[in-house]
Amino acid sequence: MKKTTLIILVLLSTVALNAQLLINAEYRPRVEFLHGYKSPMMGQGEMFSLVTSQRARLGFFYTAPKYKVGFQLQDVRAWGSTSQLVATDGAFTTVHQAWGEILLNENLAVKLGRQELVYDDSRILGNVDWAQQARSHDLALLKYEKKDAFKLHFGVAVNQVQTINYPVAGNYKSMQFIWFNKKISDNYTLSVLALNNGVNDTMLNNQNAAPMTTFSQIIGQRSVYKTGKLTVGLNFYYQMGNDKSVYFDNADNLNYHKKMSAYNVRLDLGYKINENLKAGVGFEMLSGQSQTDTTADYGQGNHAFTPLYGTNHKFNGWMDYFYVGNHINSVGLNDIFLTLDYSKNKLIAGAQFHYFMAAADVRDMKEFNATGDIKAMSANLGMELDTYVGYKFDKKVLFKAGVSGMFDSETMRALKGGDGGASNYWGWMMVVIKPDFLNM
Repeated sequence: MKKTTLIILVLLSTVALNAQLLINAEYRPRVEFLHGYKSPMMGQGEMFSLVTSQRARLGFFYTAPKYKVGFQLQDVRAWGSTSQLVATDGAFTTVHQAWGEILLNENLAVKLGRQELVYDDSRILGNVDWAQQARSHDLALLKYEKKDAFKLHFGVAVNQVQTINYPVAGNYKSMQFIWFNKKISDNYTLSVLALNNGVNDTMLNNQNAAPMTTFSQIIGQRSVYKTGKLTVGLNFYYQMGNDKSVYFDNADNLNYHKKMSAYNVRLDLGYKINENLKAGVGFEMLSGQSQTDTTADYGQGNHAFTPLYGTNHKFNGWMDYFYVGNHINSVGLNDIFLTLDYSKNKLIAGAQFHYFMAAADVRDMKEFNATGDIKAMSANLGMELDTYVGYKFDKKVLFKAGVSGMFDSETMRALKGGDGGASNYWGWMMVVIKPDFLNM
């Protein structure tokens, strides 16, 4: 036994001299109290939901002088979804990451396989870590990073070729992006992103309904300027190309894809009041499709911006009323927000306030049904307050909880349903345990 232990220690020491091995894990249970989460309640008497879910991960990450590999198993399940005497497991067990990276030289590398993509503030590409299942991509990523110069990443994902019908709903068929990041000065950093997104579609005006790929593009930038205690961030993204939705042209009796023409603008300011307290204020606009513009030219386009693969829970309120599997191809959003975050010793706490408005007109259907007139409702969609508190029990253990409330409006209920007499709120409690079993 002593000899075996000695041999293992010698082997591990040899590995440590030439490479690094990290074996880590995560266990994250979360209980949620839902009453008007994602959309307004239909009535005050409607019952709430109480759901407990959990995520368990086990990761292996190895770094050698010429290459790296990563492998991360993930199990996501809701408590009670599996029988006590289990015959079939109702869990969602997957390989979250499985990649290999070849270090071609000091500055150039290629990373292949299933991996997370997190860029800038995660508005367009993010790992959606709040969701228990999170997000990862199957792609090849070429990375050029030179210290004190710039970073340039080029990613390519092709899940199926153009002529094959791709059956995975909600996933892209083909996606490519290029990302450039440079620190212009000690105070200013610029990132530029261009993304080409291809989705499964059916060829128009074809009797055989042949499969095809419809492409749209996003191009834009995020700038960050820091001076003293102040940080200013500015996003601008433009979305173009073709949309899957179609319009019928009476002139030639054919269907055509709608053209994308949409944009996203965000300005966020953060100020460090002292060592423990940070405050922020900002505005974001995601363009939308008007419900009152009935002209033919307008109807041939899609003006609603979609933040394709971003961490959307991070933005526009934590109750996920917008762009978290919803509010797509709708009237867009204007969001004025205030934030406050506190951290001292083992305690963290904070709050966010959002005032929401529609970016495009919402048609007043009561007026339309009564008179036939097309008029817009108030742009006001309501307000949301999000709060959280956490306690760092240990370097690798965090307790965290939060409460949110949505104070909706008549226009919000016209878009999403609901009863004005109902209260909409959401609460959650979570424990995060992230041990490192081996790091050498």
